[in-house]
Amino acid sequence: MGYLFFQILIWILLAFGLGGIIGWLLRGFTHAFADEGKSEDVQSGRGGDHIMMALLKSELSDYKKRVKELEAIANTPDPASAPAPAPGKAKKEILDAWQPTALPEPKGVADDLKKVRGIGPKIEKTLNDLGIYHYYQIAALDEDNIVWLNNHLHFPGRIEREQWVEQTREFVQQSIEQPATP
Repeated sequence: MGYLFFQILIWILLAFGLGGIIGWLLRGFTHAFADEGKSEDVQSGRGGDHIMMALLKSELSDYKKRVKELEAIANTPDPASAPAPAPGKAKKEILDAWQPTALPEPKGVADDLKKVRGIGPKIEKTLNDLGIYHYYQIAALDEDNIVWLNNHLHFPGRIEREQWVEQTREFVQQSIEQPATP
């Protein structure tokens, strides 16, 4: 049994070696013929590379023309446009126009703004410095006022995220519904 196994193994190794040698020889011949064919195609112009190159050059020239057209359009001045003001000054003027109605001092006793979720002592002091003392002032904020306040509070999106306007509207509604005590 061992003798038979050994014989089969030798025949398999011989077949493997012979196949490798034949493959190596054929590879050399096929590469030589392939290289000859390529050089003939290039010399005679039968290769596909020159067609692809011509297409790419055509597309490139089309793109260059389009770029020139777009540059010409971009460089023509728009007569309706006026010179823009300085960016910082324009931003400040716009933001100042969006400032909510501020009070120089609270009407009566200032509301405890810390009852609004998201307003702590520091933000309450900042709001008071900006002239906001009462719930109704926050409840009356519109989108432009909120942008202005976000810019001054340095907590972008906090008013919307914590829903200050909705909370203070509820506080105002509750104060209206409660009878005044003498």
